[in-house]
Amino acid sequence: MKYVINVMVFFSICFLVPSYAQVEREIDSILKTIPSQKDSLLADAFTKLHYRYRNIGDLETAEKYSDSLGALAYALDNPWLKGDYHHAKGGYYINTSNFQEALKETLLAKDFYTLANDQYWLAQCYNHLGIIYKYLGQTGLALESYLNSLKIKEDLGQTDPKSLMNIGVLYAELDNLEVSNDYYKRVEAICLEEDIPYGLALTRSNLATNLVKMGDYSEALRLYKEGLLFFKENELKNDLGEQYNLMAAAYIALDSLGTAKRYLELALNTNEETGELKEIGHTNRYLGDIDYKLGKYNTALRFFQKSLEIAGESSNTLDAVKDYLKISDTYEKLGNLSKAYEYRKKYYALNDTVFNQKNKQKISALELQFQAEKSQQEIELQNKEIALLEEKQKASRIQRIALIAGLIATVLIFGIGIYALRQKMKRNRLERERVKTELDFKKKELTTHALQLAKKNEVLEGVKQKALELKNGQGDGRSYQDLITTINFDQQGDKVWENFTLYFEAVHKDFEKDALSKYPDITRNELRLMALIKMNLSSKEVANILNISSDGVKKARQRLRKKMQLAPEESLDTTIMAI
Repeated sequence: MKYVINVMVFFSICFLVPSYAQVEREIDSILKTIPSQKDSLLADAFTKLHYRYRNIGDLETAEKYSDSLGALAYALDNPWLKGDYHHAKGGYYINTSNFQEALKETLLAKDFYTLANDQYWLAQCYNHLGIIYKYLGQTGLALESYLNSLKIKEDLGQTDPKSLMNIGVLYAELDNLEVSNDYYKRVEAICLEEDIPYGLALTRSNLATNLVKMGDYSEALRLYKEGLLFFKENELKNDLGEQYNLMAAAYIALDSLGTAKRYLELALNTNEETGELKEIGHTNRYLGDIDYKLGKYNTALRFFQKSLEIAGESSNTLDAVKDYLKISDTYEKLGNLSKAYEYRKKYYALNDTVFNQKNKQKISALELQFQAEKSQQEIELQNKEIALLEEKQKASRIQRIALIAGLIATVLIFGIGIYALRQKMKRNRLERERVKTELDFKKKELTTHALQLAKKNEVLEGVKQKALELKNGQGDGRSYQDLITTINFDQQGDKVWENFTLYFEAVHKDFEKDALSKYPDITRNELRLMALIKMNLSSKEVANILNISSDGVKKARQRLRKKMQLAPEESLDTTIMAI
């Protein structure tokens, strides 16, 4: 019952978007039921009230009811309700742009939903985590979170337009507008098919933002105005404040500064009413852009510094990067080159941490996806080759029968050509054997490839995470390539390990010889373990590759340390890396 009620609450808030008057009527109706409710039904009432007040922008009252929900959830010691409380609290902190607190609450919600085995709400947590990680500048984790949400929804047989749209937003941040627009179009199709007007308005507003970057201002403003009308009619103040900012940015790009300033005044009033800190920061930055264009550099600087201050308060790394650059440019205009240099250094440092990292992570994700698609295409191609071989075998069999019949008729009629007939039959037999051998080889090749693909698909998600971590700076390009290469190796049989050793030695030349020279007592299995440690793999990955448990990896490492005679303070990993 609790699951059904909460799904209905979430669906009605996030997709149906009732009008302001309807929300007030629902609030009055719920408040009347509270004195007669208890336990889980009372918790659902608190949950509904929290989301209803968030929906109309009254975040202070919304927080009061989430706190009431939390007190009840912990009094009942119910993991489901605890998950609801922390999820609601995390959403509240996202709305108020307090991303560090939002992360803490949402991770707690994820743990409780996992404990309660509530897959639907677990997917919602991953979606929230994607949003939070994006603003914290950890875009690899953001993409991974969105993909986790999509996978759970897919397993439940449901669509997930929110995660698809958020992935589109992430690619827009990467300036990959083509991929971003593809995701937005997918969401647009889902919203049209499932009649989700709110999702449609958000998606088209996001498309408009990409159009502004592409220079198509006319179409962008048309879509913005459609969204603005929808948000006004439904009194969605959080979305309305953001829409005013986006439209102002478009008019700034068009040098329509007076119109832009009017929209920013509306944005500031709306966002101060809702307490949406992130959007207040954006308003200040856009006001700074206007004064910068007008040559009013001192006032522009104050606006940019206010925007940076807000970004710092909310741990909004993405906005901080932009603010550093604008402040540096403004100081340069003011002739304060030392300050310009100081902020330009901050910009480059943060930009290298966030944006370059994001590009690498994006490439990694696309590479993994490409490998999977390529493997599938290869299997389909081999299926076609087998079908052609089977047709060839069939045709050869028919041809052989006809030939034998003709030869028999010839023998009966003419009584000659016995030798020629035997030679012809021999050649046909060899051809049959050749075709059959080729067919068997292709079937075996296909079976082997399919098994490899099945294994690859089983570990692909885990390998991807490690690849992203390596790209985040925990290893150099060679270590990353080593990790990717391990996907292509089978885990079974000494033959695969021989191939692995050949490849490994090509990358880490003379590693085996040097290792045996320094530590002659190590075994073949211990040498394999050293090779995997040399590749900077985690204990979990080593366990998967060696087909042993995590405890088994620990014991194997301890045995290896003993044979290498390492002192307690010496690092096994560092020693092996130095070989």
